[in-house]
Amino acid sequence: MTEKLLQLHDDISSLSCRENIVSVLIYGTTVNSSDIANDLDVVIVARKINPSLRTLFELLCSEFKNLDFNVYSEEEFFNNLSYYTRGFKLEYLAKGFCIYGINIFEQEYKKVDKYSYRQSILIRSIEHLQIVRQKYFSASFDPDQKFRCFKKYFLRISKNILLFKGVCDHSSVNNMTDSEIMENLFDLGAFSVLPNLKEVRTLEEYLSLFDIISDALIKCKKEFDSQTPHTNF
Repeated sequence: MTEKLLQLHDDISSLSCRENIVSVLIYGTTVNSSDIANDLDVVIVARKINPSLRTLFELLCSEFKNLDFNVYSEEEFFNNLSYYTRGFKLEYLAKGFCIYGINIFEQEYKKVDKYSYRQSILIRSIEHLQIVRQKYFSASFDPDQKFRCFKKYFLRISKNILLFKGVCDHSSVNNMTDSEIMENLFDLGAFSVLPNLKEVRTLEEYLSLFDIISDALIKCKKEFDSQTPHTNF
């Protein structure tokens, strides 16, 4: 962790709104990247959402050019009004770095049951699938942007399926190569064919690969429904 991030704790501790802050957690590539001069992914939980928090955001915005954040009240967080895909999101955030307050994300993730966790992965993966289709048919993105998006979400959903299957956790799946992810899914029967991402050259070829993803998610949904009472998403 860089000195800049560690310094944030002292800076936040001196703010007038500090008593209102429950937790400030950074996550994503920011945690492990040495190049965090401009970017910060952060989640903030406060006792009350009120104007006093402006001083916190003034501090963060003065230090980081690109600030990606979510803000929740303590009551919202503990009453499951923070994340729709709560189990999936909490696992991700539990591995974040708490720069102020307590890591309530880690504590809450320990309470997530297998049913809720698998359900949250399915919901999130279906949302990702729709993001891909929206970008493909949208005129607001150029081909390069779409291509990067397709690769990002193909791998992201593939990782989600491995998490759903319970063969790995976030840490281990993120350490896999692209080929290892594909091979694991093929061996599990999630993929009927073994995709070779290195051979994909066009948007149309990538779009066709999402048929494989769709089939895999349908299999996951059927598996989920066969083991638990029917739940409307």
